[in-house]
Amino acid sequence: MEIDKIIEGCKSGKKNCQEVLVRTYAPVLLSICRRYTKDHESANDALQEAFINIFKYINSYSGKGSFEGWLKRIAVNCSITFQKKHFQKYHEPDVLHDSVQHCEIPQVYSTLGKEEILGLLNELPRSLFVVFNMSVIEGYNHKEISEILGISEGTSRASLSRARARVIEIIRQRQEKENQRVNHLHLI
Repeated sequence: MEIDKIIEGCKSGKKNCQEVLVRTYAPVLLSICRRYTKDHESANDALQEAFINIFKYINSYSGKGSFEGWLKRIAVNCSITFQKKHFQKYHEPDVLHDSVQHCEIPQVYSTLGKEEILGLLNELPRSLFVVFNMSVIEGYNHKEISEILGISEGTSRASLSRARARVIEIIRQRQEKENQRVNHLHLI
């Protein structure tokens, strides 16, 4: 079924079109929800809330811009809603962007695969992970991040900078461990 017909059917409340929309986009939207939530159950709850909002507000989709982008934005917002209390509870107060040290990116950073990078990101504290994910992966700017999370733009910038620095620190630690292991093997 063509996407325009699915959208129009959903706007008319046709159940078969809603089912097709869910089957078509649930896997993509669930992967987004999983990036923002701490567990599978929260991701499923966020996805369910996303589809409720999609069907509630589908009449506001004007056809301008990407429909999938519109759906993804709803999934991100619903996922963040689930994490917002946790984020604000554990997030540091406003810190000026300039107060975060500048750090060099190690060469190995550019050789990491997608799965390795996602593994590294999962080691970040949730508050840093959310900002990093929204900025780098989803493409939100700091103004949008600050509005969605209820933080200042400076806090968003500082969190992104701290997240990048922490990822680099984790990479360096892994490099050192690998070098020690290799050196140990050479001694044997």
